[in-house]
Amino acid sequence: MIVLLFFYMYQQIIGLEEETFKVLANRKRLEILRLLRNRDLSVNEMVVMLGMRQPNLSQHLTLLRQYKLVKVNRQGQKAFYSLADNKITKAVEMIYQFLQNQYGISSELPAKVLFPIVKDIVCGMRLSASEAFDKVQHHGHTYYFCASGCQQKFIKSPSQYVRRKEVVSGSRA
Repeated sequence: MIVLLFFYMYQQIIGLEEETFKVLANRKRLEILRLLRNRDLSVNEMVVMLGMRQPNLSQHLTLLRQYKLVKVNRQGQKAFYSLADNKITKAVEMIYQFLQNQYGISSELPAKVLFPIVKDIVCGMRLSASEAFDKVQHHGHTYYFCASGCQQKFIKSPSQYVRRKEVVSGSRA
C-alpha cells in the first residue's frame, strides 16, 4: 500500500513537471520570469518593458499564476507581480548553462561586463549588464535593455531616448 502511494505521488510530480516545462516553453514567459527576478512589477510596467499588449500579457500572467510560478499582490486598482519562488529562475538558469555547454556557446565574460550596473535607457530599470535582455550599439555607445519591448522602442527611435538621456545627465542629474 505504501509503495503504491509513493508511486502515485511520483507520477503526480512527474506530470506537474511536464506541465511546468510546457508553460516555460515560451519566450515571453521566460522574459517575464527574468524581469520578475529583480523586483515586483505592475502589469503596466511589464507592458512597456515587453512591448506587448495588455490582454496578451494578462494571458501569460494567468498561466504563470495557475502553475504557481508567479504571484500577484493587489494594491488598490494596481496589481503587482512577483516570483512565487526564486528557485524557478535558478532552474531556468541551469537549463541555460546546460545549453551553453552542450552547444559550445562561451559563457566566459569579462568581469567588467558581469558586474557593472546599467540602466535601460527606455524604461529606466537598473540591472546588471550580464542580466540584460540584450544590448545595442548606437553611435559608439552601448545601450542595455531589460526586455524586448524596450529594445524595440529604442531601435525604432533611438534619438528620442539618447536625447532624453543627454538632457537629464547634462542639466538635472
